[in-house]
Amino acid sequence: MNANATLRHVRRLACVAILLSAGTAVRAAPPAETYPRAQMAANLQRLAALIDHQISPLKVMVPALIGVHGAITFQRLFGEFFFALDAYPLAEAYLHRAQDLASASGDAGDAARAAISRGRIALITGHYDRAEAMSNDLSRFAAGANLPWAQAKAEEYFGVVARRRGLIEQALVHAERALAMQRQLNQQDEVAWALSNLGTLARDRGDYATALDLHRQSLEIRQRTDDQLELTLRNLALIYRDLGDDTAARGYFANALEVALRHGDSANYAATLGTWAGFLVDAGEFTPALGAAQESLAVSRAIGDRPSVGFDLLNSGRALLGLGRLDEADKQLNDALAVGRELNQHEILAHSQVALAEVALKRNDAVQASRLLDAAFSDPQAARYKPLMSEVNELREKIATTTGNTAQALQFAHAAAALREELLGTRASRRLTALESQYARTAADQQLALATKENQLQAARLTQQQLQRKFGAVLLAAVTVLALLLAWRFLGVRRLNHALAARNTEVETQRAALSQANDRLQQQADELYQAAISDPLTGVSNRGHLMRQLDARITDCRRNGSELAVLLIDFDHFKRINDAHGHLFGDRVLVAGVQTLRQWLEPGDLLGRYGGEEFIAVMSGSNAANAAQVAERLRVRVAETMTGFMPGTNGTVTVSIGIALLSRLPAPVRLESLIEAADKAVYAAKAAGRNRIVVHGA
Repeated sequence: MNANATLRHVRRLACVAILLSAGTAVRAAPPAETYPRAQMAANLQRLAALIDHQISPLKVMVPALIGVHGAITFQRLFGEFFFALDAYPLAEAYLHRAQDLASASGDAGDAARAAISRGRIALITGHYDRAEAMSNDLSRFAAGANLPWAQAKAEEYFGVVARRRGLIEQALVHAERALAMQRQLNQQDEVAWALSNLGTLARDRGDYATALDLHRQSLEIRQRTDDQLELTLRNLALIYRDLGDDTAARGYFANALEVALRHGDSANYAATLGTWAGFLVDAGEFTPALGAAQESLAVSRAIGDRPSVGFDLLNSGRALLGLGRLDEADKQLNDALAVGRELNQHEILAHSQVALAEVALKRNDAVQASRLLDAAFSDPQAARYKPLMSEVNELREKIATTTGNTAQALQFAHAAAALREELLGTRASRRLTALESQYARTAADQQLALATKENQLQAARLTQQQLQRKFGAVLLAAVTVLALLLAWRFLGVRRLNHALAARNTEVETQRAALSQANDRLQQQADELYQAAISDPLTGVSNRGHLMRQLDARITDCRRNGSELAVLLIDFDHFKRINDAHGHLFGDRVLVAGVQTLRQWLEPGDLLGRYGGEEFIAVMSGSNAANAAQVAERLRVRVAETMTGFMPGTNGTVTVSIGIALLSRLPAPVRLESLIEAADKAVYAAKAAGRNRIVVHGA
């Protein structure tokens, strides 16, 4: 029986103990919460305190009675027992004493086991410095006594701590090491942990195909062992939530909550329920979200899970805000803010301050709302949460509108629109990765089915060969029996051949179906990829794809020492065209202009839409003279095209082009500085009368 199964049995026995002790201190203390799970957790804390009080005299006598190793076992057993009761401070105290005793006596194995349990407690309660210290202790024990399982656990804890501190790449290195070690040790429960940690990191980086595959591998193990199954189900729910598949997300959340209730692990139940509450808030289901958040908060407070307390207060406040109960929302969100500051957890801090800004705005206090948003994003790490940044820009637009600052409101509206466009592109990419993951899984299942069929055919052939050999032996025995057996064998072989033919036909049908399915999936993948990287109006690269390609070319040119020219092309007086002829006609003008640009650019040059009527062309290996020559050619050809496209305009439909060169900017050159230089050049061209080119720094 593994350790986690033992913990579940201990929790069930503890529930029985609570019922049996109804007439003692457990009954005497009034319930702190009205939720059954929270009340059970509180009762377990009281039971643990009562047991600790009863065994206190033994702490001094045990070493004298049963020796140091007996004392180590005594401290570890009661530490694990209190851990099973979710009494984390008591468990930490007993396990700490066990580790100290084991270290002093040179028992590295017992010291490492105690450190592993202490590390888990530290991660649950948000004591990340202590968890890192336990990881260092485990590495020391592993090196001194050749304990590969201790080193594997140390790598796992290092990875979890690094991820919670925002060090994703560092966390990835540790998580990959942990998985490799656990697979070598063939500890399936620990392999499932390592797979889950890697899957969570893949989701953090937006690699949803890898995340789905890793969590499904973890799910296969945990469905067999029933260990921490609710956590893997919750992680799969979060992936499908990010992919926009609410139906699948709700199904996984329902399964995760059912398993968490069955297992009786209060920390896992609170984490799953709290995540479900956040999902409901995002879905606009504020009343059930408030109920789930408050129940999770009650359980988290009862067991001392500080990170969950912070998120539960945040989700409770957001739900109250959605229900219009501003005073209650304000209190909950300020409490969440206090927890975030205590833990220095940037995600809690940023989300709490943004929600408080919404409360202030609903109270028409634009000054306070703006102050809260400035505080939320004074920390650069907060800008990582792009969906939150989109919400912040929308709030800033409302604040600017309320205060009458129209220009600033327009600026924030543009920023919010740009983020929404980026997030929509990200959503398309996420769906593409999910499709790829589903395709890979389907192909693997089909391959397995084909292999099974082929094995069956091979077994049938072997059976046939064995029967034929036996028939030959019977042939030598008697000629009379030969005639009878020959007739019987002929009929048997005929039936077997019919069966083999039917199975061959079935295999060929499945192969044809698999080929058709592969073709359909490939076509869908190609269409999704093109939609994700192309501008829907002009067909050139969209902003996101253009920026990634330009950034890659900057890196290549810096490494090779070659030149790079960026042309920022702006259609002059485009607003007048829209105002005079309508936006549909304006779109046709853009399409015709872009076709001209594509026609006169070289095959290796990049062209993409930067925004509105602005386009960017990128030329590698072009010096200033060559870039100016190409830009002048584009300017002239576009003017000619527009004159033919709009007769009677007298050349009013033109382009202004700003040129920025990589070699003319101070090192190290970044993408933003190169585009800014081109933007300044095109601004100078427009200021000089439009329909001209300007080279930055000339």
